[in-house]
Amino acid sequence: MARHFALLEAAVSCGSPTRGTEFAYDALVGTGLPALLGGAACYPMEKLPPCTQYPPHLLHLDTVMAVSRALRANLLTALEGGQFPVVIGGDHSIAMGSLAALGEFYGAENLAVVYIDAHADINTEQTSVTGCIHGMDLAAACGLCCDALTVGRQKVNLLGHNLYILGGRSIDPPEYGILAEQGAHLYTPEQLAGDGLEGALSQLLPALAGKRVHISFDVDSLDPSQFSSTGYLLPNGLTLAQVRAILEAVLGTGQVCSFECVEYNPSLDREGKDLAALLDLFRLARDTLAGT
Repeated sequence: MARHFALLEAAVSCGSPTRGTEFAYDALVGTGLPALLGGAACYPMEKLPPCTQYPPHLLHLDTVMAVSRALRANLLTALEGGQFPVVIGGDHSIAMGSLAALGEFYGAENLAVVYIDAHADINTEQTSVTGCIHGMDLAAACGLCCDALTVGRQKVNLLGHNLYILGGRSIDPPEYGILAEQGAHLYTPEQLAGDGLEGALSQLLPALAGKRVHISFDVDSLDPSQFSSTGYLLPNGLTLAQVRAILEAVLGTGQVCSFECVEYNPSLDREGKDLAALLDLFRLARDTLAGT
């Protein structure tokens, strides 16, 4: 099936403690990602400076929310135009904008999220130690945060039992309780090792039946030996082969409605090795979607 892709920039890094991910879209577009995706329509975004005044538990709130609100608007435009959105962050706070648009467009009850990440990102402003909003995006999408983190027209855009986190290995103690209360599903790298990945996919894929599926891929889910151009280098992560297998299986269901990639920092990728790895994953996504 031919798809018309939309390539959406989400240029923000101040949702996290590190800088540089706001240039990931430029790096990927400059290396030919629009052509790789069959002449994708491009939705660039202004790069805003981090705001300097914000609540103590919501660092750089105004800038982070401005980016997520702009992303929501662009993503809704793409969906209404029949395009397949591919979002390039930026830090993972941008998922608030993605999920706001998807929850509004499809209905929260119809949306499932496959979240490939080293972190759970389901802290609230009350449980977060750092105040970095990139660790709150899933809590915000589930309606668990303050109104300041509501991006669009509705507070709840994701139901916790439709959330599947793969590769999580750096999770704050309060997040385990939130995950359990919400009925979310967590698969650690240890659980996905060896035959564990096949077993996890055998549980995951049937659970996605009848849903629209959003894939949110954070490059820090990968082991640093596989991918190092990110602000979070956490050992014992996923391999590129595992991520490829996850993407191929989930995309192969034909139910995926959008894809996003976050936390790639091109300034750390001096030889371009990680950029090439990402382009290979986008090529896999394109080819797998073409067969569904």
